[in-house]
Formats: sequence, structure tokens, C-alpha cells
Amino acid sequence: MLNTNIKRCDGRMFYFDELTAATVTPQVNYTEINAGWSLFPVAYLPGQSTFEMSITSGKFEADLFVMTNATKFEANQYYQVPITEVLTLDGQNQVDLAHDPVSGSVSIAGMEETAQTPTEGHFKVTAAADPAPAKITFAASDVEGGTVEVSYFYYETAQEANIDNRSSAMGEAVMVYPVYGNGDDCTDSSIIGHVYVRVYKCRVTAQPGFDASYKTANTFQFTLAAMDAKRPDDACYSIAYIKKAE
Repeated sequence: MLNTNIKRCDGRMFYFDELTAATVTPQVNYTEINAGWSLFPVAYLPGQSTFEMSITSGKFEADLFVMTNATKFEANQYYQVPITEVLTLDGQNQVDLAHDPVSGSVSIAGMEETAQTPTEGHFKVTAAADPAPAKITFAASDVEGGTVEVSYFYYETAQEANIDNRSSAMGEAVMVYPVYGNGDDCTDSSIIGHVYVRVYKCRVTAQPGFDASYKTANTFQFTLAAMDAKRPDDACYSIAYIKKAE
């Protein structure tokens, strides 16, 4: 199974196993050294190096955005959720709302809220009183017997992560690639082992976003770039193969 494990600098581990793609791109820029009458360089000196991992997940996971933005979820008991309802007035020129609206958040096109008995062009909001729902009352001359579109916010408890779009995660990443047999023994090709690509130190350089299309599965992509891990052996990453036990 193609997957990735990322250990952030704060010690928290993240695991993503429903990947659709994981591309590793090492690159070394060389400087040519020419000397004498030779038509070919006599040496290539390694220069700046890059190592990038582009990862695409086929599953929406909130942790994906928390991990890449170096933040965390916190409980918010007063998260404001937007909603728009199309409601039919009852015989008292009232409508019942599905939720108790945040004070001052109700919006109806062409009308204004009032705390008094509503006159033409105005409406009055009455907060919910359990078990009675929140209500909106209109003047009899406005929309009697009709429908009205009401937009408002209501409070809900949510896990929220605030993102400043300036910080990104840093840590260690391990990509796990399955290795398949060739099926030469007339059996189905199966996983015979796994390759582990371990990057000792990396930073998120491209954040995941949202790209929703009608009847199209969403994917979420982010990029990790290797950094100097300051190891005694100067290693940037390692590759290991572990054969599956038979």
C-alpha cells in the first residue's frame, strides 16, 4: 500500500494511506570544468541540490491541512455556521427556523430587522425557547401566504484550525512504496516487499487546496522539499528495501 508517514518537529506523527500519487524528484546541478584541448569536460562539480516529494491524497482528511500548516485543532463552541432556508409562512405570518440564529445575523432581501411589531418592509426575530423554535414574524401586508428566503448564522461546536498562510510544517518524512512480483510462476502478481524512502529533514513548500468539480473525485496535493539535516555523513535521504515475509 502506498502511504506516507510524517513526523513533525513538535513530535506529532501523521499517517496518510489513501494516496493516488507520490512522486520523488532528486536533482543535482553540476558545473562543467573544461581544460586543455579536450572536446569534453574534464570534471563535473556538484552544485546546488534539490529533493522534492509531491504527494496527492484521494481522501479528504482534516489532519492534512493541520500537518502542512504547522497548526492544530482547537475546540470552538461558538463557530458560526451559515445557512439559507426557503420557508413558507403560516397563518400568523410567521416562519420557524431550523436553528437559533446569531443575534443580528438574519438577512432577508429587501427587508430590515426590527425589535418592534413589524411593519411593511420589516421583520422581527424571536429567539428559540425550548421546545419552541426560533421564529420570524412579518407584517401581514408583506409576504402573507408566500415563501421567503432567509439567510443567517447559527452557533455550532466545531474543531477549528486557524491558518495564517505564512507558516509551514517541518520534520521527517517516510514514503512507503509497495513492490510487486512479476507473476512468472503463473500466479497473480502480489506484493513481495516495500521500499522505504526516508527524508531526514524536510519542509512543506506547497500547501493543499480545494478543487471541487461536479461528479469528480477531489484530490489534495502538497509538496515536501528536503533540507540539510546537518548529519555527520551529509546524507539527505535514504532508500531501504524490506522483503515481505513468506
